[in-house]
Amino acid sequence: MRKNKINIPTPSCFQTSFTVQIGDINYGGHVGNERYLLYAQETRLRFLATIGHSEMKFGAHGLVLAEATLEYFHELFFRDQITIQLSIGNIGRASFGCYYSIQVERDNQTLTAAEIETKMVCFDYDQRKVKSISDELRAVLEDCGRGNQLS
Repeated sequence: MRKNKINIPTPSCFQTSFTVQIGDINYGGHVGNERYLLYAQETRLRFLATIGHSEMKFGAHGLVLAEATLEYFHELFFRDQITIQLSIGNIGRASFGCYYSIQVERDNQTLTAAEIETKMVCFDYDQRKVKSISDELRAVLEDCGRGNQLS
């Protein structure tokens, strides 16, 4: 049953695809719950690369994941082809939200397998302190938040 705790902003600004690997499968014969966060991380890394950044080099600082919320709706299985759409929202002084919709094609229909929200915080790894998002990166994130495609 869908609880819809996560409100994903639309439209998305980035999309990528994966094939479920055998190492993603747990004892229940489906993708393990921890793998969904790894899919989100890889999607986020690919997104950041398209804007010329990474989690360790986000402008003058880095990024740290401060919070994650996941909702599971459908199982994923070995060799499933999944598509992940990423949206940006809730941009604050030092943080922003990444929202992921994991989709799979099954029986000629697109199913949402899971939705994930991660709160990313701008962080100075040398000083071990939270830092403000630069004006330049804020503009890029706001552009993404309006759904301008980067894939």
